[in-house]
Amino acid sequence: MPTAGTTRHEVAGRKYFLSVPAGLSGPSVPLLIALHGAAQPPRLHETDTGWSDIAKTKHFIVAYPSSRQSTWDFVQGSEDVGDLRSVVRDISSVYCVDSRRVYAEGHSSGALMAARLACDASTVFASVAVYAGADPSLTGSPCGDLRSTNVDPLRPIAVGIFHGNADAISLFPFALQHRDNWLRRNGCPVTPVTERDVVVEASVYRPCNAGVEVVWRVYPAGHLLPEGADKTDMTTRMWDFFLRNPLPAGAAR
Repeated sequence: MPTAGTTRHEVAGRKYFLSVPAGLSGPSVPLLIALHGAAQPPRLHETDTGWSDIAKTKHFIVAYPSSRQSTWDFVQGSEDVGDLRSVVRDISSVYCVDSRRVYAEGHSSGALMAARLACDASTVFASVAVYAGADPSLTGSPCGDLRSTNVDPLRPIAVGIFHGNADAISLFPFALQHRDNWLRRNGCPVTPVTERDVVVEASVYRPCNAGVEVVWRVYPAGHLLPEGADKTDMTTRMWDFFLRNPLPAGAAR
């Protein structure tokens, strides 16, 4: 049954908001976990991104969890990882969620948390996308390398990195390093496929190990989410990226 708009829920002490559109079809549907920025209410992230309206036309479920503090705890071993796993399980216990199509996106602090999920929960989240964030390793909290003894993430995972070239908070060189770290972890080619006639840059690095990819999209924007046509471009690219990158068969835990 669809929710009446966006409804409030709680699991393991974690508040989250849920939007289930009417008219979902098929035996199971995708689930998007959308992570707010620092000191930002989850419902504001819903308004800023427009994911609930997009879910109505693209036919998926979207949830907006709330961090326990004003920012997400994106360090290695974070309790937030376990809590977000619980959110996915809670929704999946009621609705027919496709376990191979559970995705996460985040803005700012939420972007760092989404990257942490890629590092620590790659058997739950098929792929992640970030805007105005950085790699947790750059904060001194390792994400690991598939070639190291600290095997974390457990598998190559597709990552979409979206950033503004005028971001004065999450500085552009950090975004470049974030991209390069995932190219290294995933064993991606060094030369991307780059679109022509795009303001700033839109590139895709593929095929990486296990057939995943790294998407790199830069906007003429700052730390806040892009507006107008650029926001539509971002959410469209994110959702298309998610659909291209489900969880590999047999990887779910």
